[in-house]
Amino acid sequence: MGKGEGRAIAGTLAFCWLVLLAVDLAAGLGIARLRFDDGLQDAFVSDDDWFRDHQRFDRLFTGPDGDLVVLFEAPDFAAPEALERISDFVLEAGFIEGVADTTSIFTLRRPPGPGGMADPILPAVLPDRDGLATLLDEMRITAPAAGALLSHDRRLTAVVVTLADGGRSLKTARPVAAALAGLADTALAGSGISYSLTGVAMLRAAIVDGLYQDLVVLVIAGVAFGFVVCTVAMRSPLLALLGTLPSATALILVLGVFGALGFRISVLTVALPVLILVISFADSVHLTFELARQARAGRASPQAEFEALRRVGPACALASLTTAIAFGGLMVSGSTLIRELGVAGLLAGIVSLVAVLFVHPLVFATAAHWRGLDRLFAGKKGIAPAFFDWRALPALALASPLPVAAGAGLLLAAAVAIYPSIEPVHSLRENIYDDRSVIVALDRIDRELAPVNAIHIPVRIDGRLDAAAFGRARQVHDIAQATAPDGSARSLVSLAAGLADVGAGEQAARVDALLARMQASRQGRFVSSDGDWALVRLHVADEGARATRDLVGRLDAALAAAGFADRDVVARPTGFLVMSSFVSARMITDLNYCFLIAVAASGLLILLWSRNLRYGLVALMPNVLPIALVGAGLALSGRGLQFSSGVALTIAFGIAVDDTVHVLNRLRLNAPPGEPFDPAALRRAMAEVTPVLVVTTAVLSVGLTADFLSTVPTAAYFGALSILVLWLAVVADLLVLPAWLRLMGPSERTAPGRRFA
Repeated sequence: MGKGEGRAIAGTLAFCWLVLLAVDLAAGLGIARLRFDDGLQDAFVSDDDWFRDHQRFDRLFTGPDGDLVVLFEAPDFAAPEALERISDFVLEAGFIEGVADTTSIFTLRRPPGPGGMADPILPAVLPDRDGLATLLDEMRITAPAAGALLSHDRRLTAVVVTLADGGRSLKTARPVAAALAGLADTALAGSGISYSLTGVAMLRAAIVDGLYQDLVVLVIAGVAFGFVVCTVAMRSPLLALLGTLPSATALILVLGVFGALGFRISVLTVALPVLILVISFADSVHLTFELARQARAGRASPQAEFEALRRVGPACALASLTTAIAFGGLMVSGSTLIRELGVAGLLAGIVSLVAVLFVHPLVFATAAHWRGLDRLFAGKKGIAPAFFDWRALPALALASPLPVAAGAGLLLAAAVAIYPSIEPVHSLRENIYDDRSVIVALDRIDRELAPVNAIHIPVRIDGRLDAAAFGRARQVHDIAQATAPDGSARSLVSLAAGLADVGAGEQAARVDALLARMQASRQGRFVSSDGDWALVRLHVADEGARATRDLVGRLDAALAAAGFADRDVVARPTGFLVMSSFVSARMITDLNYCFLIAVAASGLLILLWSRNLRYGLVALMPNVLPIALVGAGLALSGRGLQFSSGVALTIAFGIAVDDTVHVLNRLRLNAPPGEPFDPAALRRAMAEVTPVLVVTTAVLSVGLTADFLSTVPTAAYFGALSILVLWLAVVADLLVLPAWLRLMGPSERTAPGRRFA
C-alpha cells in the first residue's frame, strides 16, 4: 500500500469517525429524554367491553386502586399513648397537598341517627388502657369496616390515604408518599411504633424505581458478560473489545431513538436494551469470524472487511429483519403497552442493524490500518476453541437424516397438540418480587386486615336512595358476601349497620343524610358522582386472573338467579382487578396470533431471500419446534402464559431464525449453481458455521443472563425463557435442519465431487 493510498484510507476513516461521533452525540440528547413508567395504566387499553365498563365506572367512583395505605404496627394499640400518635398522624396527613381525605379507625362512626348525624366511635379523649381495649374489641364486632383498619390482636392498624387525583398519576403519589413518610417519622419518633407504606400506587412506584436501576445495571452487565464470552471465543481481548464496540454503538443509537420518539422504559421494554445489545453482539461475532476467515485467506484490509460484509452482511440483515418482524407482529395486540413494544423493537432492530454494518467495518479497518490485519488474527485468534465446536450434531443428522427428521416431526406434532391447552395467567404482583417491603405490607393487610383489591358491582339508584334502591343494594351486598365468604363486602349497607330496629325506608333516609355530610371523595366510595349508581365493593385477595374470572362468573350466576340479569339495574362486575383479569386473558391469547404472524412473515422473508420455496418451508421446522416445546412445557407445568412469556416466545422465535439464516447463507456460499442441497456443500457449510452458531448462542444467552439482575421478575422470566428457546434452537439448527436439508438433496452416490470457493 502506497503512502498516498494510506493517507486516503486514514482520511476516510477519520471522516467516518467524525460522522459516528456526531450521531452518538445526537443520540445522547435523545437518551436524556428517556421516560420511565410501569405502563400498567395503558397495558389494558383496548376496545374490549370489560375495559369500557371499567373506564365508565372508574370515573364515577372513588376506587381503592389509587389509595396509599400506611400500615402501623405496635405491641398493642389499646395503649392510649400509641393510639394518640396515630391520631396526630391522621390529623396532619389530611393537610398534605394532594390528599383528598383519610380513612382510619378515627373516622369510624356509630349508626346514623335522624338527619344523618353519626358520632365517632372513638372519643376525642381516649379512655384508659382497659377501657380502650374493650372499645376497640367492640368496634371490630359492631363496625363492619373496622376489620379492614384494625387487626384482631390490635397490633396492626391501617390509615387509608385517598389521593386527590385518584392515584392516576405517580407524579402526584410520589410527593404525597414522601410527605407521609416524613410525617410518620416525626409522629412516631421514640414510640416503638413501626410503619410501612403500601397500596397499588406504591407498588407501581416501586416498579418504576426499579426500572431506573435496571436500565443501567442490565446494560453494563450485558456488555460485560458478552465481552467475556467474546474474549474466550475469539481468544483475544482486543478482538472482543473491537467486536463489542458495534453493539455498544447500536445500543446508544437505539436508546437515543427511543428518547427522541418518546418511547418509555416499562416492565416489558426494560429487557429490550439488553436484547438489542446481545442481538447486535451476535451479528458482530458473525462478521468477526468471517473477517478472520478472509484474513487467513490472504486478503488485506480494507478488502477483507468489504468481503466479510458482502458474504455475511446479507444474512445478518435478514436475521435482523426477521427479529424486527417478530417485534412487528406484536403491533396487532390489543394492548397499548405491547403495541408500543412492537414498534420499539421494530425500530430497534433496523437501527441496530445499520449501526453494526457501519461500525464493524469501521472499527476493524481502523484497527487493521494501525496494527495490521494479520497481527489482529495472528495464531489462533479468531478461531473458536474446540468446546464451541458441536460438529457431532450435524454429523449425526447427515449420517441418519431420516430418523432425525422423523423424530423431530413427531416431537413437533406432540408439542403442537399440547400447546393450545396453555392457560393465560396474569397478576399485577408478577411485576415485583415478594420480598419487597411494599408487597410484604400488602400481604399483611390482605392476611390480617382485609384485602386491598376489590370487585366493584354498581347498583342502579337513579339519583334517589329510597327503600327500593336501598333494598336492591342490600340484596346485591348479601349475594356478594355469600359468593365470597373469605372476602369483605362494603356498601351503603355497611353504613346502616346497627339500624336493624328501624324500617328500610328510615335506614335509607338516614344513610342518604349521612352521605350528604361526607366529603365528595369519601362519598364516592358509596355512590357515583352523578348519583345514579350505588357501589357494592367486594374486597378479595388477588390470587391471579383465573381465580378472579371464576369468582366473577359465580357472582354473575348468583345475581342472575336472584333476578338481577338486567345490566341497567345491576351492572356487570367491574374494577381494575376484574378488567385486567379478563382483558389480560384476551391479550395474552392475542400474543399467539402475533407468533403466527412472525412465523409466516419469517418463512416468507427467507423464501424471498433464498428464492427457494423448500428453503422457506424447511427453515420453519427448527424454529417453531423450540417455541412449541417451551409452550407445551408451560402448559404441562401449569405456569401458563404470561405477558412476559408470550412476548418472549414471539421475540425468541425471531432471534432463533438467526441461526437458520446463517446455515442457509453458508450453504448458499458453498453450493454449486443450481444445486442448493448438494451433500458435500451441506457438509462443508455445517463444518464452517457450527462453531460460530454455538458462540453466538453463548453470547446471546450470557448477555440475557443480565436480565436475572432485574428488579422486575417478569424481565428475569423473559430472559430465562429466551435463553431456553435459544439453546433449543441451536440444537435444532445443528441437528434437525441439516437432516431435513439432506433429505431434500440428491443421494451421496449421485452427487459429483465439487470444488468450493
